[in-house]
Amino acid sequence: MRQVNAIVRTDRVSRVVQALQDAGVARLYISKVHALGAGVDPEDFRVSMDEGEAYTEKNKVEFLCPRARVDELVAVIRDAAQTGHRGDGLVVASQVTHVVSVRTGARDRVALL
Repeated sequence: MRQVNAIVRTDRVSRVVQALQDAGVARLYISKVHALGAGVDPEDFRVSMDEGEAYTEKNKVEFLCPRARVDELVAVIRDAAQTGHRGDGLVVASQVTHVVSVRTGARDRVALL
């Protein structure tokens, strides 16, 4: 099993979510994040006094999927999120060793049902 984390532009997150749902991803998590450093969009940034530098607001989309679907779903994200400009985002897939349902205690694939 893999965890996929995608950082995408806020104006593209709806397209990404719809494309992933159309591809059969049933459970997604979305959060607002600040991109600093190389992830800053040079055409849409703010300067934070708290963080001490320029940042761009982005959305993080997270989900779990079978290892065999990672390349397919990364392509779905890329197709939905890409504008061709710096700051389009980043997708990271990492291995998951355990998943446990808080409610039932079910483990791994059963926990996702």
